[in-house]
This record gives sequence, C-alpha cells and structure tokens, in this order.
Amino acid sequence: MSSLHTPKQNLFLAMLPENAYERMKSCLEPVCLPQGWVVYESGGELDLVYFPTTSVISLLARTPGGEPVKVTIIGNEGVFGISMLPGQKKTLDRAVVQSAGYGYRLKASHLRKEFELGGPLRYLLQRYTQNLNARIAQSLSAIEVARTVNPVRMDPVPSLPDAAI
Repeated sequence: MSSLHTPKQNLFLAMLPENAYERMKSCLEPVCLPQGWVVYESGGELDLVYFPTTSVISLLARTPGGEPVKVTIIGNEGVFGISMLPGQKKTLDRAVVQSAGYGYRLKASHLRKEFELGGPLRYLLQRYTQNLNARIAQSLSAIEVARTVNPVRMDPVPSLPDAAI
C-alpha cells in the first residue's frame, strides 16, 4: 500500500484521542479491498473489523423472499464489524466491497479489549453504532415504501454484478 494511505484517512480513527489511536495503530493492518470482494458471508466468523479509507463496503441483508438488498454502506467515515462488540461471534448479514480502494483491518479481539477499557473509544463506538442503526432503519423503511409503491422487483445492488451477491 502506498505511503499516501494512512489510518487517519478513516474519519473514525482520526477522531480518536492520540493515546487511544497510538495503542491501536501498531495493530492496524493495511489492506487492498477489490470491488466485489466478500468481506463477510452471512454466518461467517467475526474475527476482523475494517476501517475503509478509500473503499466502500455494502452491508446486504435478505428479504423474506430471499433477495439480497443493500441496507447501508460504510466508507471512510466508519468501521465495519462492530457487531462483535456485544459478544456476537457470527455475522448476520453479508458484506461486499462496493467501491474498490484501501482500508485497514484490526483483530476483533483487539478492538474488544480497547472497548472494554472504556473512555473515548467506547463512547465513539456507541455513537457510531447508534448512527449506523438509524441509517439501516431509514434504508429498510425506504425499501419497504418503494416495494409498496412499486411492487415490481427492485434491483437490490445495481453497482455489483450478480455473482458478487
């Protein structure tokens, strides 16, 4: 990865106080995230969290009919994989890289340990989780309204090839 890419390009990491950032920095691993790469399958082991810097990750859920639907995206403002914080070991949804780029990953156990220390990291993660849940709820509401208004099958993820879903 180019030296032009730094962890603080991720706005979540950039908001951390310097002491919390320094504790995590040495454990962050730079990663290339190609478009269409499956970050997690539904039911997969939650062992890593991702901090996109120049990439975008789509979180996909399944409708009751089994169709995949994009419920939110996570870019350089956030972190993916935080559902492991309350102790969840498996993913509930599928995550796919929608826009290729770079990011950083961290062992989930390391983030959990930092979270348990309390302080600013815990506060930021809790606020981010609230915001993410609100975005997902808004997205699901919009999907339901669109299906009610126009019952024709919606293309769930137009920017990804069917094979990526």
